[in-house]
Amino acid sequence: MKTYSYFFAFLISLLSSSQVFCQISFGGTPPGIKYSIGIFDYPTIKLEAPDVTSLLEADAFDDKNGMPMRFGVSLPVEIDLANDGAWIKLPGGGEMCKLAVHVDNAQALTVYCSTFEIPKGGELYLYNHDQKQIIGSLTNRTNPKQQSFAMEMIQGETLTFEYFQPAGLIVKPRVLVSEIGYAYRSVENFFRLGVKGNADTCEVNINCPEGEGWQDQKNGVARILVKTNSSQVWCTGSLLNNTRLDYSPYFLTANHCGPAATPQNYDQWVFYFQYESPACENPDTTIQPTKSMVGATKVAAIDAFTGSDFKLLLLNESVPSTYHPFFNGWSAQGIPGTTGVTIHHPQGDLKKISTYTSTLISTTWDSVPNTHWRVVWAPTVTNWGVTEGGSSGCPIFDNNYRIVGHLTGGQASCQSQASPDYYGKFSYSWDQDPTSNETMLKPWLDPDDTGVQELDGIFLGVEEMQLPGVLNIYPNPTDGVVFIDLSKFSARNCELVVLDILGKEIIRKNIDMQVEELIMFDLSHFHSGVYIIQVNTNDGVFIGKVMR
Repeated sequence: MKTYSYFFAFLISLLSSSQVFCQISFGGTPPGIKYSIGIFDYPTIKLEAPDVTSLLEADAFDDKNGMPMRFGVSLPVEIDLANDGAWIKLPGGGEMCKLAVHVDNAQALTVYCSTFEIPKGGELYLYNHDQKQIIGSLTNRTNPKQQSFAMEMIQGETLTFEYFQPAGLIVKPRVLVSEIGYAYRSVENFFRLGVKGNADTCEVNINCPEGEGWQDQKNGVARILVKTNSSQVWCTGSLLNNTRLDYSPYFLTANHCGPAATPQNYDQWVFYFQYESPACENPDTTIQPTKSMVGATKVAAIDAFTGSDFKLLLLNESVPSTYHPFFNGWSAQGIPGTTGVTIHHPQGDLKKISTYTSTLISTTWDSVPNTHWRVVWAPTVTNWGVTEGGSSGCPIFDNNYRIVGHLTGGQASCQSQASPDYYGKFSYSWDQDPTSNETMLKPWLDPDDTGVQELDGIFLGVEEMQLPGVLNIYPNPTDGVVFIDLSKFSARNCELVVLDILGKEIIRKNIDMQVEELIMFDLSHFHSGVYIIQVNTNDGVFIGKVMR
């Protein structure tokens, strides 16, 4: 990576300005535990389990042919928590509503809601049979903009709802459950202590030596619990940077991950960030995924038979800074990486890394030529990582740490490590199917048509949000004229430097701070977009950004 472009990306990473907190869980204690509620008669809705033998037979065919890994199916229900649950008075005047759902032999259960509205002051919790896994509280801050919603998987055959309604609150929650996701394979190891995960034995954890140079990029990669009609499958994808550098939560995966998904299905997709082993070895205790988000909108896609098999999503909420997300960089130039890695969640397992050391080869997946990169994985110091079901949609990075493709499929496995995999080209997805904005990446990742063809990644994290020395710039956004407040500076003189998103200097001037307490400059003659502001003083360098 070029020194200047890396430094420029570092400057951008200091400038996070959004702290939208969108975790679906806000902590707390279920009322039954908090108030020591003893024996309490509440309903348990028992559902009939599906024919798992038939499901596994169908899965065997799909797995062999590189389809996304199905691990669960939906069971239709009609549950209205407020009406179907049992209510009980609590000490202090509040109330609790409780309801359980049970399905024999389930490895885990997922709740899908057609309507989810928690009134202000209310708190919803979910937990498993032994209360070792508790999700909550879900509050009015969790309420989605749309009606559809989903919750994280709950381990085991039984999940229990507990809703707390404080004294004085009259409005009841509208939690209408339309489906229960029944996980029948690949999930049980996520909840057991002291066992390896579901990925095959040759895979390499992201925090092994192979991942040392990719610690930024890993924070943009997430596991996806994909819902498509009545099936749940595992896939992988990544956050993407865009030329406005505005942290829009664009997320790239493969189109074959839920090709028939409806808008309602997308609202119920669950994205798990930082689901990884803290060390190179598999952990001795269960790693519970705690950093999740729910819901997305599909904005663009091409299938694998007519193009590069990409799907671009826009997450329904901004990514919380507490997730320390990295919006990965990319290259649309179509230049093959000479070395690089892929970061992925095989079998929905903890985050892994696989390495290539020979140049990617341009190839064809179906009938359209040169839509994909062919890659062969290399043995490394820890093992010989490949891809598996659940890796679909994962990014492949080049030697400049930029995404150049997204996984469609291939023959590589731990039993055939030298066999190839195929990644849809980012450069093809960029603008090679100009049918509409909905078949290209470019209109979304370069909305101002700047012509940028490659971009580094940027961080949005807690450390950056709290850094001192960020400039007071206003108005921001601006139509042209910009002011910087210098009143708190003690230095006599300073130098103003303004850079565009490519790092090109467009303004430089010296300021006598004894005369001027405000710096004024005009961007009205420049293109719309994000500009980096740097003020150099004897007290140090101060960085800011402004959007025109």
